[in-house]
Amino acid sequence: MTDDMKYTVFYTDENGQLVPNGEKLLSITEIAKYRNIPTERLRYYDKIGLLRPDYVDKLTGRRFYSAQQCEKLGTIKELRRLNLSLKEIEDYFSDRNLEKSERVLRQRYELLQQEIADKLEISRVLKEKLKFIRELNNTDFKLDDPVIKELPERYALKGESNKFRTNLTGIEFMKLEEAIGGTSPVLATDKVAMTIKNSVDPDDMDSEVCPMVFCSADQADKESFTTVAGGKYVCAFHRNCYSYFGELIMKMRCLAQEHGYTLGSVGVMIYRIDITLTDNSDETIAELQFPLIKESREK
Repeated sequence: MTDDMKYTVFYTDENGQLVPNGEKLLSITEIAKYRNIPTERLRYYDKIGLLRPDYVDKLTGRRFYSAQQCEKLGTIKELRRLNLSLKEIEDYFSDRNLEKSERVLRQRYELLQQEIADKLEISRVLKEKLKFIRELNNTDFKLDDPVIKELPERYALKGESNKFRTNLTGIEFMKLEEAIGGTSPVLATDKVAMTIKNSVDPDDMDSEVCPMVFCSADQADKESFTTVAGGKYVCAFHRNCYSYFGELIMKMRCLAQEHGYTLGSVGVMIYRIDITLTDNSDETIAELQFPLIKESREK
């Protein structure tokens, strides 16, 4: 407390008005300076009755505050930092006692702990997304070059089937994202996918597809979730998620036959780089995955 912050003795004048008896009160400018608060905010606190000055000069309208009010203002400031509303702060100062103060602070503490947990979860998710993008940047996408991979069993939430390249597909993806929950579950991930036919017919690009969002085993322990079988798959990357896949599927069939397999009639197309990360369709990359079926040999 500085030397010029003096306590005030009040007396009653002939009009019954309490006035300071020669001792200096803190002007609104001073208290604003000491507590680092705009004077406009102090005037607002006065207007709503949260912190009224001890004395207002009847001639000039200037507001003056006691040192005790400076302490109260510090408490208001701290409670605001704890995100209490002005109404909650007003209630806090009403009929206050130790039990009530402890209850208010404990409630705020518990809420803060939950907020910290939520922020930490967001931080974890963002870290994973940045790692995903970094790996994308370092991946050598050998486009239209099929390879055989061993893929694990996976889980997905499936939507309603609809025509490919229509706004219905986008609507289904939106519904799936909300249904699967989580913190920003789709942006910068490889969870978004759809079923795709083993066809080289251009007309099949507008045939029915089934949108899906991959998920964890825990999330899949619910209704409407499906299992995507593990095993051998022919996989290939393709530029532009909405372009024609027929020539690539022909290559995938040939590779399957070379190894004594046939291509499953329905596969999965996964959006590796899509419109959540870029507006440039030439930057988008899809991965096609078709299960391999062992050819039976006739004796």
